[in-house]
This record gives sequence, structure tokens and C-alpha cells, in this order.
Amino acid sequence: MSFKEEILRYSRQTTMSPLSDWFSNLLSELIDSNIYADTNQLEDIGKQLVTGIRTYGKKYDIDRVAIGMSGGVDSALTAAMFKQAGWSVLGVTMPIHQNPEETDRGIAACTALGIEHKQVDLTKMYDIVLSEFQKHDGTLKEKLQDLRRGNLRVRLRMMTIYNEASRIRGLVASTDNFSELAAGFWTLHGDVGDLAPIQSLSKSWEVPRLSEMFGVPTETVFAKPTDGLGISTSDEAQFGFSYLEFDLILLKLCQAEGLFTREDCLTYLDVPESDTGHVNRILDRIKISTFKRSNPHNLLHPSQLTRYNGLDIIDAALW
Repeated sequence: MSFKEEILRYSRQTTMSPLSDWFSNLLSELIDSNIYADTNQLEDIGKQLVTGIRTYGKKYDIDRVAIGMSGGVDSALTAAMFKQAGWSVLGVTMPIHQNPEETDRGIAACTALGIEHKQVDLTKMYDIVLSEFQKHDGTLKEKLQDLRRGNLRVRLRMMTIYNEASRIRGLVASTDNFSELAAGFWTLHGDVGDLAPIQSLSKSWEVPRLSEMFGVPTETVFAKPTDGLGISTSDEAQFGFSYLEFDLILLKLCQAEGLFTREDCLTYLDVPESDTGHVNRILDRIKISTFKRSNPHNLLHPSQLTRYNGLDIIDAALW
């Protein structure tokens, strides 16, 4: 199997509608320019990330972590990395009207990785919270408010996982990857933790391939990505494009210098008319989530513009 075929397999692109000729050629271009790390390089990347977790723990004198185990590949890989770094890992499944298969995969991943598991069924609590919110916000009942109800679920889970982390005197792991970061596919004050070991990794190749290398069960590695919130059948169904297509645009643009406008992006990508609509949907997704990646946006002190820099210097000195 060629390297390109491997990437298509791990991104599950072979089971979906095939890439257009332009996207397929872009994948080949990025492979030829060594933007995609091969298996040997990924092994080294994985080791370095584990070393980073270990170094962080020694610096801040902490070695316990709570992780929300969704049944997806991201949380499983995150748990595997913390375990290999020598941390005590608590995997928590938190179903809320959940597809049982997702919860079962989360439990199976904990078992396969040899980490402690705890289940906190939040269904009843969520129903109570939703009912209370609806008393003063009747719009939450409407079908088009699926996203807002989903955010309530996520924030309820984050309250729970932080409580578990406090109980074990540990921290909460963030499980989002680079693709989700760029797409804004996460909830502010919801599913963001304290230490994010995989936030630099692409969803369509690096995350699933590394997961397999770290002993994550095969059914989890190749599971259809879903937020588990019942908003749609999968992440990609919400997007209107695949993670591989998104990553190809993202990785290509990350190599550019001097992009100032959307037209610059399209010109740099050299997008044919047949694919322009698809690419614009991807660019729109990145654009509308910019505010999340700079949250909170702190205004500088009007007369002491370097005050934040001063705080950074103090922090560095104390640690």
C-alpha cells in the first residue's frame, strides 16, 4: 500500500465519496513536499509529545489527569500518551442520551490502555438543567436550537470532569486536535482543559495513525468522528466536507507567507472553479471560528502597553 493510500485509509476517505482530482493532486503535492509525516517520523513525533507531557508534569509537580472518554480516537490517543508518560490516568465516560456504542468504545479504550475508568451518567442531570433553562428560555425547545442544547451538554460534562480532576488532585486533559482547533469545532468553556498533547496533530492522518501505534483499539481508530451531541450523524456531515479535505487546505495554507485576503488564499491554492465552492466552505469555517482561538481577547492597558509582557517575564522567573 502506498503512503497516499495509507492516508486515504486512515482518513476513511475510501469509504466516503472520493476526492476530486484537484484535492487528490494536492494530497500528492503535500506528500512529495514532506508536509505529511510518514510512519517513522510519526513514531518520533509521538515520543516527543510524550516527553513533553513528562516534562510538564515534572515542572509543575503533577502526575494525575482526568480525561473525558467520548469513545472517539482523540480522547483515546490523549489517554494513551498520558499513560505512556507515566501519569495516573482516570478515564471518565459521561453519557447524556448517548449512543451506547460510543460509551462502550470509551470503556473499551480504558480497558485496552490499562487506565482507571469511571462512568458518570449525566442524562438525568442534563434533563433537569434543560428543563430549568426552558422555564426562562422557551426557544431551547425548538429543533433549530440543537447546537445550543449540545453546548449545555458539553459544559455539563466539563463541570463533571473538573470535579473528578479536583478529586484526584490532577488536571484535565484537552483532547482537541489541530483540525478541530482550526475549524472551531469545540465549545468555549466546555471541552477545553489544561494540557493539550495532540492539539498540533491533524485529524485525518496523524491522530488515527498515532492512535494505532499507541495501542488504541481498531474500532476506535476507524470510528466515524462524531461530537456525540446528536446534532448530526457525524462531524463531517456538519461541516459539509471531510476532515481530509479540510486538512489539505489547512496544511497548504500553513506553508504560505504573506496572505492578507481570501483572494490571496484562493490564488495561492490555485483552486479551479469546480472546487472553489468547496474550498470557500472550508475557509468560511476557519474564519467564523477565529474568535474562539483568541478567547478571551484582552484589551491592552491604554498607557502601559507592555504590562502583559511584564507578567510573562515574572511568570518565567518564578518557574
